[in-house]
Amino acid sequence: MTLTSHRCIQGKFTLKNDDYREVRTLRLTDATWKALGIAAECHGITRADLLEQVVRSNNLAFPLAPVLKQSQTNLHVEQLTVLAEQVLAELKLGKQASSYKSAQKALRRLIELVTTPTTSK
Repeated sequence: MTLTSHRCIQGKFTLKNDDYREVRTLRLTDATWKALGIAAECHGITRADLLEQVVRSNNLAFPLAPVLKQSQTNLHVEQLTVLAEQVLAELKLGKQASSYKSAQKALRRLIELVTTPTTSK
């Protein structure tokens, strides 16, 4: 489901549904902000709409991804790479298009984040 961002005549965002949205503040790294921007742009929506979609698609919860064992990581990278290529093909853009390259970069970063084990501090 892709939402589009529209503004009214006064330049304010129009309501996307009946749920009122408060203005919120997030502290994010530049890299995270940029990644959200790339992903949102690929869907033609705002960062806020992207976050709304992610949370709603997970039934208002964020399940933690299991940490992959190193032996499983290569298999998952290959599977995710195939799926990423499938998604890119569905965009129906030329491989030299800037939006294609942005989506490709975002998908590569996602695969990297999903397959790199996190370390506790």
